[in-house]
Amino acid sequence: MRWNAKAVGITAAVIVVVAAIGFVVARSGPALGQSLTIGYVDMARAIEAHPRKASAEAALKDYAQAQIADAQQRMKAMTPPQREEVQRQVNQQLLKKRQELIGGLEKDIRAAIEKVAKGQGITIVLSREVVLYGGVDLTDQVVKTISGK
Repeated sequence: MRWNAKAVGITAAVIVVVAAIGFVVARSGPALGQSLTIGYVDMARAIEAHPRKASAEAALKDYAQAQIADAQQRMKAMTPPQREEVQRQVNQQLLKKRQELIGGLEKDIRAAIEKVAKGQGITIVLSREVVLYGGVDLTDQVVKTISGK
């Protein structure tokens, strides 16, 4: 499995948040006056089930093809270092466009997660990747919410 800086950063942030919550809960004990219920969602499955995923992927594919074709035309008369720079720029543009398109789906999913969690009295919702044991799986309910079924 390849680790990239973003995945490591997100994982570290989740661990820090969970540790901080655990510390606060341990220190406050019953003074919080509420029970702590943890749920989790398989974000990859939720994104896969999103009704607009196919159109977002098609838009990204069209954008990528256009950007790559344009870059290939421009690179014909360039030196190898210039070509590398153009490739780097195109890769950055593609990543930005992907985040724009998929980020919209994630925003919808996060709203569905909040709705489902509040409806079930879930206090904390984590990504499935960080849950080793326990918790309530909210993925099916979130998928139903985003698909409107």
